[in-house]
Amino acid sequence: MNISITKCIRELNKNHNVEEMLPEYVKQCRNYYGSHACYKLALEYFMFFENVSEEAGPLNNDEDRILGQINSITEHFFLKMPDMEGCKKLAEELLSLRKEITDRMQVLSAYVDCFSVYEYILNRLEYRFKEMGEMPEDVKFTEDVVQFIFSSKDNAAINEKVRFVIGQLPMRMLRSKYFDVIRESVSIYKGNSLSSLEGFEYMFRTNAMLYKDKNMDIYFTEFKKPLEELKNAGFEDIDITQYKNCNGIVEDNTYELLKLSDLYILFGEIVNLLYTVIAVAAYTDEADRVQDKTLGIAATVIKGINVLFSGKDNDIWKLSEETLGLEEEKLGWLSGLLDELTGRQEAVSEILDMAEAALGQVKEVHGGAIDSLGLIENFDLLARLSLLNSNSTFAELGEDRSAEDVEVTAQMADEAAGKLISEVKELFKGSSRILRRAVMANTLEKIPVFFNTPQEVADYVSLSLLQCDDEAEKYASKEIIMDEIEEYRAFNEVQE
Repeated sequence: MNISITKCIRELNKNHNVEEMLPEYVKQCRNYYGSHACYKLALEYFMFFENVSEEAGPLNNDEDRILGQINSITEHFFLKMPDMEGCKKLAEELLSLRKEITDRMQVLSAYVDCFSVYEYILNRLEYRFKEMGEMPEDVKFTEDVVQFIFSSKDNAAINEKVRFVIGQLPMRMLRSKYFDVIRESVSIYKGNSLSSLEGFEYMFRTNAMLYKDKNMDIYFTEFKKPLEELKNAGFEDIDITQYKNCNGIVEDNTYELLKLSDLYILFGEIVNLLYTVIAVAAYTDEADRVQDKTLGIAATVIKGINVLFSGKDNDIWKLSEETLGLEEEKLGWLSGLLDELTGRQEAVSEILDMAEAALGQVKEVHGGAIDSLGLIENFDLLARLSLLNSNSTFAELGEDRSAEDVEVTAQMADEAAGKLISEVKELFKGSSRILRRAVMANTLEKIPVFFNTPQEVADYVSLSLLQCDDEAEKYASKEIIMDEIEEYRAFNEVQE
């Protein structure tokens, strides 16, 4: 029996032939997830090899170990073809590896956020030691900014521009007003899921340098010392030598952090795809597996890249009609195979999107039948694969997702706001004025817009400039915003 996924969904929506359609729906979804991931993995693994070989530079011991583990699992699955039980073991190993990669990425993100605060500070100090050019007077600048923000009728675009401008203007907001804004931002989550509020709290803490990860004492500890140097720098009375030193620390460490972050994102994407392919195989009998020529081509690409990573001899190159010797020739052949897969991933994705859209409803409506048919584990797998197929590379895969079902009460929101404000107050104790302002700007740029009218926006811009008596800071803020405005204007001119 081979029933289309469309028919499965239609029949299940009508509550027809449920006992027959549920297992078929599961099988079809698994196969589409596996096919989509296999096509995508072929392309991503190929690009991953080029990136690691040509751009990433030498890997340190930890990154080399992680890469080795990814390649070892890939080899075991694609070249040795384990049975279903062997696939389950590989899938578990990948989940463990994914957890480590996610933990490391969280540490990297926390460090990036910390250095971005100091980058903000140094940007505002730059023109103490550099000649200033001409910028629009405050009134004209305010007019330009308001026109830039409200040139679009799209509320999402307007809000994005407002947040950008707030984050770049001289920060002169009273702390009491800042704390009120935090309370108002948290209050928006009343009635929403607890997980959404927790997401906001995480975002706020990372941007306010409040996020403390236990793994920061384990991973990437080399960034602790430069951060401590910046923390102890006297920015209020900094001279040109100190400025250059601090600027060098920020630039060098930010570069290294972003390079590492890019690598770990690639690690995460490859592991997600590899897990999907292997987990599908772990739950699929040989008779139910998709037999497709293009999937065989995708598997050949993956095998070829894996062999290039390992440097081992392999008969896979004999599949080519030409003799392949140099690595460049082998990559060229594999690239040609990828050309044969053009459009396959997109075609499967369209069907998968439809199947995925029905997943929640099918599970909710037919929960009893899913249980009686012994399909709970299969539906848990589909939910996990759906998360892995999302745009969030490091989505939480924990089985306990109860926070999504808890509704945020007024008391919970008030307590969350109070805790954030208390943590910010503690951070501000003993901190320099310029650091406090940088943290405020960095967080206000990320939270929901707190203006209701264009006039309120104009008044904020005007007052921010009026209250700033540091010409270097004002000039730097204007320069950053004007660069964005000019880029926006140039883009619109091209579009027209």
